[in-house]
Amino acid sequence: MFTNFRCVLGLALGFALLDAAGWPQSNPALRLDSLPTGLAPLGVAITTATEVGATHQSYVAIANSGDNSVGVLRLNDGGFGEFKTLTPLASITGIPGPYAVAACGPLVGNPNLVAVTSPSDNSVRVVQLPDGKILGTGRGAAQPYSAACFYDVATGGSKLAVSSFGDSSLVVFDVATFAVTATIPGVPGSRAFHGIAVALNSAARLVAWVAGSDANLVTIVDLTNAKVLAQIPVPHPTAVLAPPTSPGYVYVASAANSNVAAYSLETLQVVRTFQNVPNPQDFVNSGLGYFATIGGQDSLWRLDPVNTAGTIPGIPGAAALAATSSNAKPNVGDTVVLVTATKSNSVFLIQPQPGFPAEFGIANGASFANWAAPGLLASAFTTTGASSNFYASALPLPTSLGNLNLRIGGSLQLSGSTWTYSSTGSSPAPLLFVGPTQLNFQVPPGVAPGDSVAAQLTKPDGTTLLTTLRVTATAPGIFSVPQNGQGQGAVLNQDNSINGSPQALVGAKLGARGSVIQIFATGAGETTPALAAGEAAPASGNPLVLTKVQPTVTIGGKNAKVLFSGMAPGFVGLWQINAEIPQDVTPGPVVPLVITAGGVQSNTVTIAVQ
Repeated sequence: MFTNFRCVLGLALGFALLDAAGWPQSNPALRLDSLPTGLAPLGVAITTATEVGATHQSYVAIANSGDNSVGVLRLNDGGFGEFKTLTPLASITGIPGPYAVAACGPLVGNPNLVAVTSPSDNSVRVVQLPDGKILGTGRGAAQPYSAACFYDVATGGSKLAVSSFGDSSLVVFDVATFAVTATIPGVPGSRAFHGIAVALNSAARLVAWVAGSDANLVTIVDLTNAKVLAQIPVPHPTAVLAPPTSPGYVYVASAANSNVAAYSLETLQVVRTFQNVPNPQDFVNSGLGYFATIGGQDSLWRLDPVNTAGTIPGIPGAAALAATSSNAKPNVGDTVVLVTATKSNSVFLIQPQPGFPAEFGIANGASFANWAAPGLLASAFTTTGASSNFYASALPLPTSLGNLNLRIGGSLQLSGSTWTYSSTGSSPAPLLFVGPTQLNFQVPPGVAPGDSVAAQLTKPDGTTLLTTLRVTATAPGIFSVPQNGQGQGAVLNQDNSINGSPQALVGAKLGARGSVIQIFATGAGETTPALAAGEAAPASGNPLVLTKVQPTVTIGGKNAKVLFSGMAPGFVGLWQINAEIPQDVTPGPVVPLVITAGGVQSNTVTIAVQ
């Protein structure tokens, strides 16, 4: 009965053999460092990185509004296992009340240019980094707060779009001559740090989106023909962003709506909305996720790469944001986010902690999701060194099989670029199956939840592999007959017959509405009474081993009454849920079935209902 989970009351629940190379990456943990800068720092920008020998060189400019200066820093490259750092280089003085900073590179032959606005003296300056040389000053805008550089393909020149807040216009400067090339009226001004976004639409025309902070409008301007194209009502827009990684879209932050909406460049319609973004004042996206400064709070909002929203506290007077690349899988030395802190006169550098080793993959044995729970049945994928297939044949399950063992927990330490494992606090994982490329095991009950729980696999030859896994209190996964977490669920009808369509599954029967089905899953978390690692629930059912967390079940989108939630008698880690098929479910051979426990939703399988 324990051979690769082949049989559970007549249902095939074997783990499929899979390749772990395509598993989603876990959410990177963040490291925050602060560095003193000038007084009351506001706008910040990072220049485009250029290759210098074996490193990538980029610079940072910060508008220090309190002492009329612009701080220049170098963003030092970080290799694998190393962090980026900031080194102060210079302070450009005599710039009255600098406000926003816009990166202008890569311009022709010169990627290290930034534009700095000074609304107090109605000017915008273009500055060469790192030496801090002011190349020129543009005048002609009234109270310029926001600016954006762009390359005008039509004229072959570098331009600067500046929001003229004082007279509700958009002023365009030539970066080479600093002459005004266009003044477009009827464009309500922006007071945002990133109040202008420039993008190329499908008609190959440059358009600027301008967040009219006080007018509750976003104005779209045709920069090629210097005219207003449209205006979109948005309550108190505070930032606009046209990320190069999302061509065809512009993100607009609304402080009044507490959201950020992505608009189509072509239809001007909302295609995605991030809700519950508290009073966003500035907004960027990066490989570390989406970030917004929160007005009136000393924290940031973040939507991470696995779409979990949260806040990052401890940034006094968080003001403006800047980010480097937007890679999908950030590593140390790659993506960073900067945020200025006006109350502490500093800038915070946010970057991923060193990427933990991932020398093999671990997944939920039923759903193949890449997170686990105490007591879960799971699979690990790697070249194990096992010469053949080995199966557990007795209870409790062994912790060594085919001269291979796996420990969950403990800790990882990084020295230079080498990770070492400490087994202190770890537990051996009970093993069910070991093959040349896969092992099936139970996550030991009692393992503490965490985003990066260490694991070490020791092969028969004594060599080891390291990885981490995300452990949550519950991680429901429903077994399926195809053994891939999809399709017909591993479910018994009330008469203990196999649930399913007789045409698709020999001997299967449809379940009647109002009858009770038995659902087989894993990932229930801790139980009452607790079971030891590798221990099966009593085969006699005395006592019944109940789950601490009571699940909810939906069948065909309807809530199903749960009559029992516990460990299947005689089995290790196998979760049995008895639920009643709702009377008002629409019958059919593929009715969706979902379990939710502890706020975590399972994979979706189907059952057959008559």
